[in-house]
Amino acid sequence: MKKTLLNTGHAHSDVVTIEMMPRTEYCRKKNKLSVFYSYITTPFGRMWIASTAKGICLMGLGNDEDNFLNEIRLRYPNVLLTKQSTHEHKNVRKLFSNDWSDISPIHLYIRGTDFQIKVWNELLKIPVGKISTYGEIAKNIGRPKSSRPVGNAISKNPIVYLIPCHRVICSSGKMGGFYWGVHAKLDFLNKESHSTKKINGYTNWEPTLF
Repeated sequence: MKKTLLNTGHAHSDVVTIEMMPRTEYCRKKNKLSVFYSYITTPFGRMWIASTAKGICLMGLGNDEDNFLNEIRLRYPNVLLTKQSTHEHKNVRKLFSNDWSDISPIHLYIRGTDFQIKVWNELLKIPVGKISTYGEIAKNIGRPKSSRPVGNAISKNPIVYLIPCHRVICSSGKMGGFYWGVHAKLDFLNKESHSTKKINGYTNWEPTLF
């Protein structure tokens, strides 16, 4: 029997919140912001996590530590990096289990524009096992003619999986882009697709072979 991988039907907004990191935090030359990074093993492979004392600031997929460090430096140019697993990193691992009752709140402290933060907050509302479209996200944030800017904001998402941009596809049914590759997007969606319960405003994702 295929084991249910995730807590289907729930939205990440149940446990995840977002706060914008001001430029003064990651650009200061003195008293540099401390960032701790490590990786966790998930059903989707290795995920690297970086966090400050105020929350998680970056999360990426892959095995290459140097690539992740370069990504941190690109987004947060003047921070002080320390390789160290924290309670926040270990807590994120629980999001990939069937039972979310033991998860502590996950706070994201990330660089982004007001518009990007608004889009990313909307993505948190998409339940596990469901999908939305760029047009629906634009409509939900009160910008119905902004599908393209919404897509651009989604492409800049700094937190893989926790901000579930993989649950957004084109209204035509095409997959759309994904920073970590379309194969990873399909893997995420297919492994999440265990719930047949209907939720207003969203569509069930059906496992696909393409």
